[in-house]
Amino acid sequence: MTLQAGDKVGDYEIIGELGQGGMGKVFRVRNLISDRVEAMKIVLPDQAGDADLAERFLREIKLHASLDHPNIARLSTAFRYGGQVFMVLEYVDGVGLDEKLRGTPLSPGTTIRYLDQILSALGYAHERGIVHRDLKPANILVTPAKLVKLTDFGIAQAANAKRITRTGMALGSLYYMSPEQITTGAVDARSDLYALGVTFFEMVTGERPIKGDSEYSIMRAQVEQMPVPPIELNSSLPARISGIILKSLAKDPAARFQSAREFQAALYDAGYVAQPGTTTQRPASMPPLASSGATTASQPLIEPAKLARVEALLLPALGPIAKHLVARAARQHATIRALCRSLAEQISGERERDAFLRACDKELGGVITGPVETTTAPELAPTKPLTAGAPTVTPLDADLLRTVKRQLAQYLGPIAGVMVDRAAKKAHSKQELVEMLAAEIESKKDRERFLGAVKRRDAV
Repeated sequence: MTLQAGDKVGDYEIIGELGQGGMGKVFRVRNLISDRVEAMKIVLPDQAGDADLAERFLREIKLHASLDHPNIARLSTAFRYGGQVFMVLEYVDGVGLDEKLRGTPLSPGTTIRYLDQILSALGYAHERGIVHRDLKPANILVTPAKLVKLTDFGIAQAANAKRITRTGMALGSLYYMSPEQITTGAVDARSDLYALGVTFFEMVTGERPIKGDSEYSIMRAQVEQMPVPPIELNSSLPARISGIILKSLAKDPAARFQSAREFQAALYDAGYVAQPGTTTQRPASMPPLASSGATTASQPLIEPAKLARVEALLLPALGPIAKHLVARAARQHATIRALCRSLAEQISGERERDAFLRACDKELGGVITGPVETTTAPELAPTKPLTAGAPTVTPLDADLLRTVKRQLAQYLGPIAGVMVDRAAKKAHSKQELVEMLAAEIESKKDRERFLGAVKRRDAV
């Protein structure tokens, strides 16, 4: 259904278009009975036949309907018309935070005022088991009265809900996605707090903490690269605030703030108060923030020499990301046996996984015994064209995708699975898929090895 100004949908008249995202289009509308101006969202016309998208849209309506908070755009109603579902939302007369930034930092006072309201909204949603999963400046609206409204729960997920995203698809905007979202790991409230930390960094420096010129480079940086302290980019920023931002950007979720309330408590503890007139109250208990500003994490219990050896053994299977994975796992496991078992689960190829465990067993004194349970992602559903006029995408062979993931993991690490799934939705042939992925491998020699391995698979 194509809509334009002047069209009528039930009791609503289209005034104009407000915006468009990956899932739907939002219009400014007028209710013909009450004369009230509201916002109306509809699934994009060329995606109406996508069952997953339709389910996600209905879920958004149900989740959004359960939220009632002054800093969350309110859902008024939902209805069916012409075979499609529409949702009617509170019209927010404001601009996106992304429009306010545009490479220019905000003052610390204004930043904290906005942040306090966002944290209040997130705390409310998280306490009800709802994770936004796509928090970014474009989804944060600011009114002329400086009131903040959180919008777009299009990929939000209830904590106990069935995961319906396509296999390996890392949803959300890459610049704001947490490391666990990038590697398609477990996502919880702390992922929203990471995204808010990225936004916080951008608000006070005018720059994103993570940069890259390709999907892979951004994803790899999110997993491996700790950003510079924001105070180095804005010398007028209080050191305590710089430390709070770095804590929110910890790669390990356990080292971040564990809740929106704890995040707020750190701001209060640093000497900032809530904006007058908001519903946010100063928590009774305020956990102190480490004065150094560094992220807090338990020290590894395994000897550094053994950790270095495990990293060297893992490197052939996962590439440069091995260092980060070993460091993170070392904070979670007290024995070398548990550490190696955990790391083996990150290796997608059975042969490479077994080789890693055998090497650990041989070089670290027989530390691995018994079978190792592994977890692998389910198969990627073949990509289907959504409309008759869309380019035809040939379904890619599942065995090919498994092979490509296994081979690519040697050079890109666990991100390889996500990269293959994303590329599979764009590629129109096996050759195009392989060429797209090969372009993400920096070394020419490694690129040729990757292409050769895939070619040998076809010759078998």
